[in-house]
Amino acid sequence: MDDTPIGTAEDRALDALVSVIQSSAGPAAAEAQALLLRRLALDGDIIPTRMPAVLNVTEAAGYLNLLDTLGQRQAMLDVLSGALGVASASARSLSDAPPPLAMAPLANDRPVGAAASTAPSNVLVRADLVAGLVAARDAVRAYGAVLPLWSPPAPLPLAQAADELDAIGRRLRVLPTAALADPTTDSLVLARPVGGLPGGYTVMARPDPAIAATATLPDVEYESVARDAATGAPVTVELGVTKLVPLVPPLSAGGWRGAVTDAPPLTASDLGWTQIVAVSGLLPGVTRLRDELLLLHSTAEAGDSVFAAKLDWVWDGAAFTAPGSPAGS
Repeated sequence: MDDTPIGTAEDRALDALVSVIQSSAGPAAAEAQALLLRRLALDGDIIPTRMPAVLNVTEAAGYLNLLDTLGQRQAMLDVLSGALGVASASARSLSDAPPPLAMAPLANDRPVGAAASTAPSNVLVRADLVAGLVAARDAVRAYGAVLPLWSPPAPLPLAQAADELDAIGRRLRVLPTAALADPTTDSLVLARPVGGLPGGYTVMARPDPAIAATATLPDVEYESVARDAATGAPVTVELGVTKLVPLVPPLSAGGWRGAVTDAPPLTASDLGWTQIVAVSGLLPGVTRLRDELLLLHSTAEAGDSVFAAKLDWVWDGAAFTAPGSPAGS
């Protein structure tokens, strides 16, 4: 600093502040130290900006337009903070409370046969949705069957979420490898009753004689889907009269919605039939995507994500849609 009285006063004040921070001791002093450090981080520009000083409004707008084109909305706020010489918006986001929910591990069921080795030991489920899924799993177990599931091995970063349901932790999958190999022995079967309406294939669980059952099932004539071992093409298999556990009722009772498919999956990568979606707590016309995102992600993450333009979208009973859009659009 210069030798003017103002510069000298600033030097003395800064030296005194550093001395207080370095020499504090005891609970009260430590609390004051933490407060000072917090104020320094959140209310001052500790590290000077690397952005050249803007010459006019047009140049400043050029910075912001470029960042908006690149989708860097959070960086736009940081640039403004740097230009003003105050703490960046990213630094201020450190003061936000952490998201109230996290992804919790749930012990997984293992199917029979070769698929057992492909089942993860645990699946990640949003903490507030675990109870409903456990209730559904226990209901399936009561019939002597299992409910093997699959989820990514780590929480999915918001930038990698395929859509809104993945981003808010409301989508899981039944284990794809537990079905479509041999419907007469697979733990999971994609089937429908014979003589019913066209389409309507749903995932069902096959009771395992090695598991003690406490509930009984009716005899129903089913046909199922399998994948041809040579070509990979779907084929229909007549199962005759047998006992299977439809997964839709127990999942619905636990707040989850199972997939119903009208056409068999054509390839191994077609996994639409495996997904289950948690709809518990989603109120049509009321629940906003913003509210759901902030249960798992920080305000800064949500604001700088691909979902930033959809924060005010509302659940319509099937998906999140823009306000005023027809239901199910």
